[in-house]
Amino acid sequence: MSSVFNNKKRKFQRILLRWYEKKKRRFSWRDPNRNSYEILIAEMMLRKTDTAKVAQIYDSFIKKYRSPKSLALSRESSLRHDIRLLGIADRARLFRLLGRKIVKECGGQIPKSFQELTGLPGVGRYTANAVLCFAFRRDVALLDTNVIRVLGRVFSVYSSKLRARDDPVLWDFATTIVPKGKATSYNRALLDFAAQVCTLTNPKCLTCALCGICDYARANAKDCKE
Repeated sequence: MSSVFNNKKRKFQRILLRWYEKKKRRFSWRDPNRNSYEILIAEMMLRKTDTAKVAQIYDSFIKKYRSPKSLALSRESSLRHDIRLLGIADRARLFRLLGRKIVKECGGQIPKSFQELTGLPGVGRYTANAVLCFAFRRDVALLDTNVIRVLGRVFSVYSSKLRARDDPVLWDFATTIVPKGKATSYNRALLDFAAQVCTLTNPKCLTCALCGICDYARANAKDCKE
């Protein structure tokens, strides 16, 4: 990669992490004392769901279903009732299947490998990487619609695939941006930045910390300078 790109990448990492220290969102599932099971449950709840809704039920859910075994022994009707606010009925079935598989095939422990994680019911690449990052401190990338938007605007990197979040080229690119040893803070910073600043509509370009190095902002906001 060119020295120009590497320089921009370092600036992006530095600015984003500095912004995160002041503007990070606070959620129960981000508590550093959360175990891998609790983190996995949070990530499965957060799929296609607003964080505010997850925040309303997460603590009570974890208190009731403390382990994969408790999920495995649960009644699907009870699970459905407990997560009804999330709005996706099939998730109750997946939670129960998840608990059973972890108990029967993983000894009740959350797997630590990407291959094993993606073999669990309802766990795709994003969720697996989120668990590897937040539970096991691996330097892996996260790529969803919001992250794709930020990286696209800053670096002008786009996908020609119908489902951009499944594009291996974008995943490879996102991986090159992750700072070694700081993936947890970096990935959460990206998610928070997308939610608070680099929004889908009306992004806050003029007050954005990344304005000076963002291709989109420099093309659309007159006062953005590096």
